[in-house]
Amino acid sequence: MEKVSEPEIVFFDMDYTILENDCDVLWKNFLVAQGIAPTRHKQKALYFLDLHQKGTLPVDKYIQFQMKEFSGSTPQKMRELSQHHFDLYVKPFIYPQAKTEVLKLKKTAAAVVLLTGTNEVISAPIAEYIGFTDLIATKLELIDGKYSGKVAGDFLIREKKLKWATEFCRQRGRQLSQAAFYADSVNDIFLLERVGLATVVNPNKQLKEIAKMKNWQTVFWSLT
Repeated sequence: MEKVSEPEIVFFDMDYTILENDCDVLWKNFLVAQGIAPTRHKQKALYFLDLHQKGTLPVDKYIQFQMKEFSGSTPQKMRELSQHHFDLYVKPFIYPQAKTEVLKLKKTAAAVVLLTGTNEVISAPIAEYIGFTDLIATKLELIDGKYSGKVAGDFLIREKKLKWATEFCRQRGRQLSQAAFYADSVNDIFLLERVGLATVVNPNKQLKEIAKMKNWQTVFWSLT
């Protein structure tokens, strides 16, 4: 595929791409510190992170675990918790280079999008702070004004990210060949292979080798 020099739509993964941590792990750490979740959830969150990084995440079990504290809660309550979580636990881990890159790309691209499997409530303060034009995140089911503890539609990992990115481009009269994607994980190969400009951020050995073979851009971002 021919590379595009100025993509019209740019997608960014979130965890370990724009921040030096996993947001869902930080969320559980925050809930434990607030006395909302049991201490054992910190270790279980790391267990699921390890499976995700290996590409073997049991999606249904993970959703059930990650949504426990949402079940029966109102959007207002969870928005307030999410903002508090962002201020204390997430903001310190955001790469300055990521925010700079987003602001630069907004000058030329029609849309600069945060595309993440993390749910829409937790990821919204991050998207707003960095300045993304759009947020595509896992949606949560609401029943009678309260979260059910289930997702509404797709859990956005692997092929599902590709599906939603494709649809986002289609709705704006664009193709993936006119888009770019910044990501850090082999889980994002599906979309990295389809965009016109792929950039890997702080890749591990496996992804670094794939990027070299496919002539993808590689960047290294840090907090300092």
